[in-house]
Amino acid sequence: MRFRSIRCASILLALFSWATQAVAIQQAFLVQNSGWMEPFYADPASPFKPLVTAVIQAASTDDDTVFTLAFSQSAGSNVSPLLLNQGRGGQGAAAALDKLGVASKGTALADTDFKEAVTGTITGPFKSAPGIVWIFTNNRNSPNNDAKTAERNRDFYRLLHLEPSITKTLVFPLRMPVQGKMYSAKGMMVYAMAYGTPAAEALDRIMAQGRLTKVLTRPAARLKPIDLDAVMIVPEAVTEASHLKVSLGKDQRTLVFDADSSGIVPRVTLSASLQNLFYPYSIRSANVEAALASGASRSMVQVSPATVSGLEPGVRAPVQISFDLPMAQVPSAWSPQALAAMGKQVILPMTLELSLGSQRLGLGDSFVSELRELFPGDPISESFTPPDGVKASRAAVPVVVRIQYPLMPLVAVLSSVLALIGGVVLAGLYSGRSKRFAIVVDDVRRNLMIKPFARVTVAAADGTVVGEIRRGLGAPAVVRVSDGHTLSIQKS
Repeated sequence: MRFRSIRCASILLALFSWATQAVAIQQAFLVQNSGWMEPFYADPASPFKPLVTAVIQAASTDDDTVFTLAFSQSAGSNVSPLLLNQGRGGQGAAAALDKLGVASKGTALADTDFKEAVTGTITGPFKSAPGIVWIFTNNRNSPNNDAKTAERNRDFYRLLHLEPSITKTLVFPLRMPVQGKMYSAKGMMVYAMAYGTPAAEALDRIMAQGRLTKVLTRPAARLKPIDLDAVMIVPEAVTEASHLKVSLGKDQRTLVFDADSSGIVPRVTLSASLQNLFYPYSIRSANVEAALASGASRSMVQVSPATVSGLEPGVRAPVQISFDLPMAQVPSAWSPQALAAMGKQVILPMTLELSLGSQRLGLGDSFVSELRELFPGDPISESFTPPDGVKASRAAVPVVVRIQYPLMPLVAVLSSVLALIGGVVLAGLYSGRSKRFAIVVDDVRRNLMIKPFARVTVAAADGTVVGEIRRGLGAPAVVRVSDGHTLSIQKS
């Protein structure tokens, strides 16, 4: 299946990217109401509509423009997707959903067309601008009552994997047993599709806020991208460096090394675990490489073992990581940076870049079993298989080296500065005091008051200039004598 409308719209997407720096994002919540969804509407105990309302409230902010739409397949008077409500922060969405029922195409219940619903939303309410498309469905894609729903689902998953304008896709398989008059179901699927890079960033913010995880309590399965943030490092201990301590930062991702300035060692060997973040994929096999980036410098990192295999989602494998700290960037205790820290910590930020090469992924066994139970007869697990082109992935792990510097250099510098200031003050005070000195002018003894660092012209009784005397901090000295006269300093 080729989604030509989306491909045309993706050309326009770049025109909107420059204007999407604000946090607010438009979101569309597509609620399936075709015939296959009959039990979700007919069962009096169905939690379907309350769930949709709760997701809208948890995923949107008051600044977001929220579209609530029903989708099935356009036929006759039945329109899909059908706009039910539009408002800031999802206002009015719950009331619109209360009135929603199963759609029909005349005398029969309506079919389902995922392609029409997605393209119609992006080119319609979104106007080809970035946004997040949420889909609530029983995962049966059957345009024109096509019995080959599995093949139609594969077409849909190819869109999610391969369409470049869909930058991020998360999937939530949910257990929801419902019984209608005609059909029954055991579960449903919630998709979150980011159209455009700003939408992917907004979706990351939504997931990080934690409000949505209180509604969709199970972890999200990641369909795209699957080549980023593949693994994380969980530190355990630093070996051969007793003065260096390692821990995880508050974000549970950043590696934090704490050391005294006297305990910094050029090479660090870290005992750690490599954790698979590929949920729901297991890493069947991969080669592990790493590098440490600090500013403009970049150095290789040794990882042992250099291969990983049979690593299920969320599971850890022990590894040893060795790398050289950029000692040239470690400031000395007498440097302005260390002195400015005033005896506290100087922080050096770095990035540990991990890559998995020759990568083979597969769905985790428990995830496959769950899908088969929720969607019996639908080979949906095949649709989750990553594209063959995804043979490598990478992860950026923030690294922070916190160096504790002693107060002694700061105290020494402050003492020197205070001593210098004191000397200048004393010199200033002393320079303002005049002192009496005895001088002899043409064999006549006289007294002269003179300040430090002053020059005085000495004259005879008749006003004739005899000479000039200059004083420093100590006794004055004769610097000039006129012809025919004598001038000297009488020693005490």
